[in-house]
Amino acid sequence: MPVGEQVRVDSSDVHSYYSRGSIVIFGKLIRCHIGSSLEAIFY
Repeated sequence: MPVGEQVRVDSSDVHSYYSRGSIVIFGKLIRCHIGSSLEAIFY
């Protein structure tokens, strides 16, 4: 396999891995923010 193809496959794998990870982290942050906002409203 040529080096260029190997690098391209690796970079796309890393990109998709980090995209999934950042989406999960972003979702957790949003849920925490909504939860704290609801607490502030109810208290």
